[in-house]
Amino acid sequence: MDKNFTEVRNLINGNNKIVLTTHLLPDGDAIGSELALYYYLLQKGKEVSIINHNESPDHLEFLDEDKIIRRYRDNKTENDKIISEANLIFIVDTNEYARIKTMEDSVKKSKAKKICIDHHTGIDKNGFDNYITDTEAPATSEILYDFIISDDEKYINKKTADNLYAGIMTDTGSFRYPRTTKKTFLICADLIDRGTDPVAMYDKIYNNIPQDKIKLLARFIDSLSFHFGKTLVVGIVTMNDFKEFHSDIKDVEGFSAFLMTMKNINAGFLIVELPDSCKISFRSKGDIKINEFAKKYGGGGHKNAAGATVENTDILELKDKLIKDYESFFKITEKSGMDSD
Repeated sequence: MDKNFTEVRNLINGNNKIVLTTHLLPDGDAIGSELALYYYLLQKGKEVSIINHNESPDHLEFLDEDKIIRRYRDNKTENDKIISEANLIFIVDTNEYARIKTMEDSVKKSKAKKICIDHHTGIDKNGFDNYITDTEAPATSEILYDFIISDDEKYINKKTADNLYAGIMTDTGSFRYPRTTKKTFLICADLIDRGTDPVAMYDKIYNNIPQDKIKLLARFIDSLSFHFGKTLVVGIVTMNDFKEFHSDIKDVEGFSAFLMTMKNINAGFLIVELPDSCKISFRSKGDIKINEFAKKYGGGGHKNAAGATVENTDILELKDKLIKDYESFFKITEKSGMDSD
């Protein structure tokens, strides 16, 4: 870990107007990190705003009980003003400006110091005034726990604890993904001691799925095709699917993780069609470095979980290209049994 805790804390202590943001299509770790940091800064008497490119997914809206998070495009003029007048801007759970999407230009133009707090690989340390990174951490929320507790444990109240727990639980796949360690469980035990109800948290996040999302998932499952001895699975979600089931891209969260629950599957791709691009989620198991493969498509991420966006492409053509590129990239030579259906 690059533990620039003291430097970042000094920046916080010396400045008042602070903006927090995260990547497009925010997940539990993104939102949990933002809100935990928000409540920490609020206790330190700071003027804090959270501004995101996207709205929060339906199943995570309960975390924002005080309706803090602003969507950038809802009032671009006012949000640009908040960003331009900020002293500090924290970018959490991503280390790429491109992933804050429509906010990128406004954030870069701001004279505020930019600080990255993240657990993904590939950070350009010259792109930020300061940073706290740990690529071994299973979640950005775990890094934030360390940061806040190093200041004073009094700052982890119930609201902060709830959001840190939500971030850790979701980004570890309910504690089943690689890099989940003894430390992760000890942190979560402490958060429970501080008031988080793990049963209620799981229920609100995972047992509250709208029926239209279930129908979208069924359509996605119907799209699945299997390749290379049924070790690679590929699924698609189209614009027509979204229209039919009154849903949008935020409703595909969890679909890529679902791919990896199947027996004998070593890698999986989720391809989502958007108006002018396709978003790809790459997943793998074991020693398959799927983030290296994602780089071929301008993406990146973790060893076993990565993403990319491809502009102006046909989703079916992209699917075929991905399968062919996967074969050559990983030098798959076992032709026997490499059926696809």
